[in-house]
Amino acid sequence: MKSVDQIQKIKAVVLYVLEKLGTGVDYIHLFKMMYFAQQNHLVVYGLPLMEDTFKARKHGPVPSVTYKVVRKVEGKPVDMMQGLDDFCDSIEVRMEDGHQMVYRKTNVSCDMDELSVSNIRILDQWIEKLRDVKSFALSGLSHDEAWKKAKAEAERTGEDIAMTLVDIAAAGGASEAMQDIIRERQLNARLFA
Repeated sequence: MKSVDQIQKIKAVVLYVLEKLGTGVDYIHLFKMMYFAQQNHLVVYGLPLMEDTFKARKHGPVPSVTYKVVRKVEGKPVDMMQGLDDFCDSIEVRMEDGHQMVYRKTNVSCDMDELSVSNIRILDQWIEKLRDVKSFALSGLSHDEAWKKAKAEAERTGEDIAMTLVDIAAAGGASEAMQDIIRERQLNARLFA
C-alpha cells in the first residue's frame, strides 16, 4: 500500500513527463521513461526517483501504480488502492492510431514541490534521450537483467513479480558499493516504517 505522499510523488513524475513532452504519450514511452529515470536515479544517488514498483511484463518494466491509474482512466476494471482518485482525475487516455495515449488534463499541472533538483535533472535527461525513440525499441532496451530475472520468476510462479531496486540499479551499472547503500537504505526504511 502506497502512502498519500508516495502517490503524490508518482503523480508529479507522470505529470512532469507529460508537460515536458507537450503532447500525449503512449504507455510504453511513458513507462520506459519512468523506468530509465528510476534506474539512473538509483545508480547516481542510491535513491529511487519515486516509490512506484516496477513489475516485469511482456513489453518490459511497468510501474504498477501508474499502470493501475491509466487502466482505471481507460475505463478498465482495476483493483484500486485508496488515494488514487486525484491521480486519476489528472490525466486522460485517448485512442489514437491504434495506441492508447496518455495526456495531462488541461486544467492540471505538475506539483513541482514534489520533485527535487536531482529528480528534475534525471527526468529531463531521459525525456530528451527517449523522446524520439520508437516505443517497441524502448521495450527491447528495457529488457535488461533486472527485467529478465523478475520475468523468469514470474513465468515460474505464474504471478507478477516486482523488480527489486537493487536489481534495477545493478542492471543500470551501479557499483557494488552503491548496491550495498541501496540495500541498507531499504532495510532501514523497513525497520523504521
